[in-house]
This record gives sequence, C-alpha cells and structure tokens, in this order.
Amino acid sequence: MAAHHAEPAKYPLPADRAAAEHLLARRFDALGDDKKKKAGATVLADLRTGAIRSRRLGDLARVDLRSPASVDTQLKRLGFPERLRFPADELRRPPASLVPGLLPEEQAPRRPTAVPIALHRLELRIRRVKCLDETSAWGSDEIHLAGTGVDGSGETRQIRPFKVRSFYDGDVRLYDPPRRFHRFDLDEGTGHPKSYFVTLVLAEADGGGLAEYVDTLLELVRKKVTAHLTAATGSTRGPSGGPVGILIGMAVGTAVDRLFDRLADLYGDDVFKPVTVCAVVPALTGRWAGRPVTAPAVTDVRGHGGHYQLAYDWRMYD
Repeated sequence: MAAHHAEPAKYPLPADRAAAEHLLARRFDALGDDKKKKAGATVLADLRTGAIRSRRLGDLARVDLRSPASVDTQLKRLGFPERLRFPADELRRPPASLVPGLLPEEQAPRRPTAVPIALHRLELRIRRVKCLDETSAWGSDEIHLAGTGVDGSGETRQIRPFKVRSFYDGDVRLYDPPRRFHRFDLDEGTGHPKSYFVTLVLAEADGGGLAEYVDTLLELVRKKVTAHLTAATGSTRGPSGGPVGILIGMAVGTAVDRLFDRLADLYGDDVFKPVTVCAVVPALTGRWAGRPVTAPAVTDVRGHGGHYQLAYDWRMYD
C-alpha cells in the first residue's frame, strides 16, 4: 500500500478486488498525509537495497510488487519451502515434548485411575479483567474484548466484540459465574490428543474499529492456515490428532503477531497486542488434576501505555 501510494503507476494494487491488499489499502487511505508519505518513502528506499533485501527476505524477495497479481497469489506460485514441509505420517505421531511446552500455566489433562464420563464440549471462560495502568488516552478506558478460536483441524471462527466496562487504575471487572468467551465441539475432528487455541484481542474502543480489525485478522489468518495446512499435509483440514493441531496453533500465533504489527495502527481503536492461549485434550474422559476445569490462569496485556490482566480458565462439559 505504501509503495502504491508513492508510485501508483509502478506499483498497482492487485487486479483481484478480493485480495487482502484492497482491505489494507482502505485503512491506509485513512491515515494522515504525513504518515502515508513517510511510509511510502521508507518502502521505496527498502526496495532499492537490492542484495541486502534479498538476503533478509530470502525467497520472499521474489515477490514483485509491480505485478497485478496479489502477494498471496505470488507466494502460492513460489511453493511451500521444502525445508519446512512435514511428512503427513510424522504429523500423526505426537511427540510428548510438544504438549506441555505450549501450556506453561497448566499441565495437560491426565487420565485418572477411575475413568470418568466422557465430556463433549470445551469452553474458555473469562473470570476477571483488571486494570493495572490506564492507557495514555484522556479519561477512562472503554475496554472491549474480541478474538478468534481455532480447533486442532484448522477450523477458524470469530469471537465478536463485547464491552467489558470503563476502567480507571485499579478497577476490576469480575465475572461470577465466569463468562464464556468461546466454545468448541470436542467430537469434531479425528483422533486425540486435540489442541484448541483462542486469541484474545483487547482494545480501548474509541473509534469503532475493533470489529473490522477482527474481521480482517480472521480472514488473513484463515487464508494462511489453509495454505500452510494444504502444503504440509495435502488437505485443507488436517488430522486433529497428533502435533498437526499444535503446529496450526503455532502458525496462528505467529500470524497474529505479525499481522498485528502491520494492522494495529490502521484502525480507529487502540488495539493491544493479541494473546493466544491453548488447551490440549487427550481424550473425552481427560481431566486436569482429576477435575474438568483448569486452575485459573492470568495473562498480561500491554499497549498504548496501559497494562491489563485477564484471568481465565478452560472447562470441559457435556
């Protein structure tokens, strides 16, 4: 978008109006003239670095911003890097070392000696939101929460925004009982263990841009997950058992982080850096320390001069 703004004839937008570049261009156009001019100059300077840029980007340097084809289309033509490709059989064998490392705040559920009844649903619940430090915006913080959920086979869903409350330093929003943020059907997919991921997006909502931010984020993440899953396993939906679910979650987390760096300043709301949390369910009869509910966990969310804490838990139920 920046290169197109600086030299539109040389760097056209893709001919495909559904391409992600057109989504981002609409937000880029809303920026001030000084920001757009500075961004254009920075990108053009980078494009002139030649060999230095090629060493930094590797195969991605072959993407031609002068082409009418979208970046996504050009990347598919490049093919998935062979060094990153996983054999499908290997993805179905779950190395135990991958499971606990993704959930440091809670061990994976264990099967107790006496097998309990099967539970078929999983939910992430918000227990508390606390303001440790307000943002630098004038007045109270109007905090909203939204996000995305991804199951172990790559199915991605949006979690619509809702208002938490207005916050000053030290204020707490307690949910008693805990508020359901997102739910999963544990019967979907193939074998176990199954991994589930939820990305929490907190925003100080003063411009009404959070819903559009999550819409854009969801669409871009969904495209990337589908493309990588197809390249790695040959299917748009992977086997949910084994590490393929964990790999999907790791890909989503990486995509969320990278997209946030590029999208956050293009929307009217002050969006905090998203946080992705994970639960691993080894079986429908699995439990956490013998219970269907995890111990409460806390994650810190920082941005725009503010600092918030979200307390949450996971619960299996029927």
